[in-house]
Amino acid sequence: MKKCLVALLLVATSTLAFTFGPGFWTQKKRDWAFIQSVGGIQVRVEDQQLMVDCDVSGTREVTTKPTVINSGMGVRKLIHTRKENKIQLTLVTSVIGEGSRTTPKPVDLSSYPAGSYQVVYRDRDGQEHDLGSIQLVSPLAEPVQPVK
Repeated sequence: MKKCLVALLLVATSTLAFTFGPGFWTQKKRDWAFIQSVGGIQVRVEDQQLMVDCDVSGTREVTTKPTVINSGMGVRKLIHTRKENKIQLTLVTSVIGEGSRTTPKPVDLSSYPAGSYQVVYRDRDGQEHDLGSIQLVSPLAEPVQPVK
């Protein structure tokens, strides 16, 4: 009975590992100290997308000089939530695998209403760090006609 249970557990673990991809078991939400240690983070808007500049490899300065280098780490995902006019970001890393990146993918903002948004980095403990503000313009807005 014990051997059967152990075998079942091994098969289930292997199946989950292959289903969720490399790094599933090593994923970790990163705190502000980690973000600063790899060179910082900054954001900008480009064509209704929030471009997040942060490189978890620690090989490039974004807003501060990196103090660590991570050769086997990649971005698993970028958690983003909107609460009224605030966008909260949290970076999740894991062991790098095939197709992984050391930088986060852009965040699609096309469903967000036009307006001004504060962007913050949210630690896993809930503490927020200001990344600045962005302005979204409706992609459906009529172009302003010059006065003749």
